[in-house]
Amino acid sequence: MVLMVGIGILFMLGWDPLVHHVGLWDTGTDLWGIFRGAHSVALGFLGGIYLPANGVVAFPGVPVILAPVAMLGDSLHLTEAAALVAHPTVALILQPVELLLASTVVFAADALAERLQVGNGRRISLCFLVAIIAWPTAAIWGHAEDALAMTFTMYAMVALLDRRWSGCGWLLGCGIVIQPLVALTLPLFIGAAPPGRRLLLAVRSAALSVVLVGVAFVGNAAGTYRQLVTQPTPPSVNHPTPWMALAPKVTSGGMQTIRQVIRLSGRGVPAFTVVTSTVHPVVEVAGGPGRLIDVAVALLLGLYVWRRPQHAVRLLWLVAVILASRCFFEAVMTPYYIAPPLFLGLVLAARQGAKRFWAAAVIAIEITVFAYHHLNPWVWWVPVVAGLAAVLALGYPSDVSEAVGSPAEAPPEPTSPGLEVEPRWPTRHVEPALQR
Repeated sequence: MVLMVGIGILFMLGWDPLVHHVGLWDTGTDLWGIFRGAHSVALGFLGGIYLPANGVVAFPGVPVILAPVAMLGDSLHLTEAAALVAHPTVALILQPVELLLASTVVFAADALAERLQVGNGRRISLCFLVAIIAWPTAAIWGHAEDALAMTFTMYAMVALLDRRWSGCGWLLGCGIVIQPLVALTLPLFIGAAPPGRRLLLAVRSAALSVVLVGVAFVGNAAGTYRQLVTQPTPPSVNHPTPWMALAPKVTSGGMQTIRQVIRLSGRGVPAFTVVTSTVHPVVEVAGGPGRLIDVAVALLLGLYVWRRPQHAVRLLWLVAVILASRCFFEAVMTPYYIAPPLFLGLVLAARQGAKRFWAAAVIAIEITVFAYHHLNPWVWWVPVVAGLAAVLALGYPSDVSEAVGSPAEAPPEPTSPGLEVEPRWPTRHVEPALQR
């Protein structure tokens, strides 16, 4: 965590001056739109998060978390990038907070690996790998929510393994309100829960999101619907994939004309003129309709887990598949999209042999770096998807057997693996694969 924050601050202060030779601070690309949403929360206008200029298409969790930072920045009269300043002083507070939020995924990955009986040496390597993949999400993009949502989701997995269904629901709900991507895992969690706990698990998981999104919708119905349902994204800025051909086209809704005051210099006497120019709206594609494929896959896998209960580790592997499906079917991608499935994929690979773990580690780092290259959609998308599939294959738990009966209904002293990975009490029989 200390390394992530320290290197992140050095990157912000020194990257542009040393590499691009310009006197600017390099803050997260999308950070200021999210921070403007935090200002709206601080002013009591939750619907302001979803103004088109902010570009926020996630749930309100992170703007709510950053609202105290916005209030502190205002009280100290700190400058922001919204004012077109080279050195926004509020970044000295905001960027460390973003990096701290993203670094929490290291703790969650280590906790889940420990629960899966991964050795200490392997866990040390895992922590560094997770940190390397999580760092750009906050330092380069300003999207700590993808890492933070996985923090809560992986702690929810630990609670699931311990059969603490109440904690599992609330932890998963915290992850969903931060990044709705992890809501795709909810059908699997519900399918694995005991019959009497499924409804409560669903309610706890959805409660925070329903309340906050509902308040935002009351204050800004049109903007909230557009950003959360249509989910416009610009292919000219991010990475288009072959699926973009099927995505509905939308416009940014921006102004068609702008007026600028230009300073002219003539014979040493400054003069000013007003210039009017026409700006065409940015063409964007709707990500929401295409993501219905992910929802359908999640529901089908949830039904499969409900009908055929899975071993705990295999259930977690199916969760990783669901998280990776976003990258398989996305019309327009950004490099940090691959981080959530890689976090869980590496945890699962860590419990395999050394060859499989290090192969997964190398592939994960390679596609993380490769994702920052702008190439033809097919040339860019195929290696990224193939790399994700390879990490998932290397983490596949082939050393476990199918669970017999419903894992949620196992007695206090289980006679089948079910959701039990590391028994908390003496058992009469434990499968050899679990003893290892």
